[in-house]
Amino acid sequence: MPIHEFQCRSCDYVFELLLMTKKEMGNVRCPKCQSPEVGKLMSAPNISVDSGSGKASSSRPSVQEYRCKSGSCTNINIPGYSRD
Repeated sequence: MPIHEFQCRSCDYVFELLLMTKKEMGNVRCPKCQSPEVGKLMSAPNISVDSGSGKASSSRPSVQEYRCKSGSCTNINIPGYSRD
């Protein structure tokens, strides 16, 4: 589902909205102060890997996730993707 994260430029409130079309993006208002001055934030993707029988597949490498000790950042290693 296309869940987008926004931050209000007036009151700094951060919120998420489910938007089904690009047209809806222009009508986004802050749910706290009703300001139309909102900015879209970059969010970490939610990735799900189906291994079929519940076992790791030898033909498909697994996704690995590392969380910082503070719990405020996430680093996801996606098989086949390289940041060069």
